[in-house]
Amino acid sequence: MNYFCQLLAHQVLIGPRKKLPCTEIRMKKQLFMTEIADVPACDSLNPGTLQLVSKLKNPSGSCSVDVSAMWWEIAGFKERCIITACEYVVSLWKPLDTWQWEKIYSWHFAEVPVLQIVLVPDVCNLVCVALGNLEIREIRALLCSPDGKSEKQVLLSSGNIKAVLGLTKRRLVSSSGTLCDQQVEIMTFAEDGGSKEKQFLMHPEETILTFAEVQGMQEALLGTTVMNNIVIWNLKTGQLLKKMHIGDSYQASVCHKAYSEMGLLFVVLSHPCAKESKLLGSPVFQLIVINPKTTLSVGVMLYCLPQGQAGRFLEGDVKDHFAAAVLTSGTIAIWDLLLGHCTALLPPVSDQNWSFVKWSGADSHLLAGQKDGNIFVYRYY
Repeated sequence: MNYFCQLLAHQVLIGPRKKLPCTEIRMKKQLFMTEIADVPACDSLNPGTLQLVSKLKNPSGSCSVDVSAMWWEIAGFKERCIITACEYVVSLWKPLDTWQWEKIYSWHFAEVPVLQIVLVPDVCNLVCVALGNLEIREIRALLCSPDGKSEKQVLLSSGNIKAVLGLTKRRLVSSSGTLCDQQVEIMTFAEDGGSKEKQFLMHPEETILTFAEVQGMQEALLGTTVMNNIVIWNLKTGQLLKKMHIGDSYQASVCHKAYSEMGLLFVVLSHPCAKESKLLGSPVFQLIVINPKTTLSVGVMLYCLPQGQAGRFLEGDVKDHFAAAVLTSGTIAIWDLLLGHCTALLPPVSDQNWSFVKWSGADSHLLAGQKDGNIFVYRYY
């Protein structure tokens, strides 16, 4: 993805030696002069391959809500494990031979259900979860006793929590409170998983929907707001650096990834509220470029469903230059962000719609889950 950003940034800032295609001329004009519509990606399906390699069943009896992959130290060795979340149980599964899995730990919740798993990079033997009904009410850290024989829970934050994200360097950022008393807080963990220190960032006077770290720009954090603004902070100083409006074409946009190249920001968004149109089809993801100095932005690419497919974005994940989304139709769709193509479609299995999807952090495997507790592991190539 970074190489793709380099090419776009070079065209925008330096200018090519040969004649630009029309779409690149438009992008350059948009960034520094006028506003134009973004360009839809190819609406055909360029086949990629999803190979089922493993399956596990979470027999908790409650509805499955999330899945992820993480490192956990077991008997002195770090293993790539799967963590599954049902409404009232979170379980850790260690790998066995031939792509089989064994459940080794379970954390139980009696009152407030689990909404999502929140991984904290660079921390081993700790995972965070967000709990609540429709909105997040608690964030808890899940870990084990030093002897590994019992599970522990630590309450990290409670209240009206709007957004949360695990960051590099063992950090967790969250936004909580109402518009008048909103707090944006960074919590840093010690290597053993204990809470080490807290820091507050300047609040943007708008409700934060999502956070994203900016790859290629150290100590930068990006957020999207309900007013369709993108804000950026300096994590060292806590200062709010910029507030940039990204247009009103799509409401409640969700930021998944952000990259910095040659002074420009490249941001991958999803649009849960987007409506299907004859011209663009069903837009699911979008790549936009922002010039932070001028706060001008341009939509470079819209990633739409192939012809004949329907549905809106429900939830999804972006890793490197691949994006996966669960659609309201119950299908999972995958895009190559560099090529602009939808490369794979995964229809419902056994008449059960897909509910959530995550990329494995260390390889090209895809974790897909259904509400009944079935978790499927696919190799994507």
